[in-house]
Amino acid sequence: MTPPASTADAGAIDEPLLPEFAVGHHGGGASVSSAVFNVSTSIVGAGIMSIPAAMRVLGVAPALVLIAAVAVLADVSVEFMLRYTGWAAAAGAKQQATYAGLMGDAFGRAGAAVLNVCIAFTTAGTLVVYLIIIGDVMSGSAGGGDEHAGVLQELFGAHWWTGREFVLFVTAVFVLLPLVLRRRVGICLSIV
Repeated sequence: MTPPASTADAGAIDEPLLPEFAVGHHGGGASVSSAVFNVSTSIVGAGIMSIPAAMRVLGVAPALVLIAAVAVLADVSVEFMLRYTGWAAAAGAKQQATYAGLMGDAFGRAGAAVLNVCIAFTTAGTLVVYLIIIGDVMSGSAGGGDEHAGVLQELFGAHWWTGREFVLFVTAVFVLLPLVLRRRVGICLSIV
């Protein structure tokens, strides 16, 4: 990988990946613990839901190869971000070292736009998966010969307010909407 053309001597810069460890950092962002918590819950939640399904569909050997390939891609991605973080921070006060800025430096405007679209699709897909899980756990599911009652239906019986549609509506409006309206995730985690 080659450094962006906008930097003169990027190899001499030794900037930390996390800005709160940088000299002169004044805070205002999410803490390291909230960032680690956010990434860990995303990885563990997605892994718990996807690995058994992948092994059932693919078989054990191809699924293990797929897991190894994803691990290699994750390692390359982290190495890539660590390499370009110093160059993004070297741009000075006019550009903040953000993920979007990092991708803009690495791929240009078109690449950063494509990356943002991919992130939007990934985020929307993840939201749908979690809503399905919440619906199955809280109000149960029926279909494919399997039928089970959810937590609310087991506790209170079958009512209009224990149905899947109402549970997902309440979850989306009163739990997820306030979370996505926040500017920073760290603020949400400090409230909880």
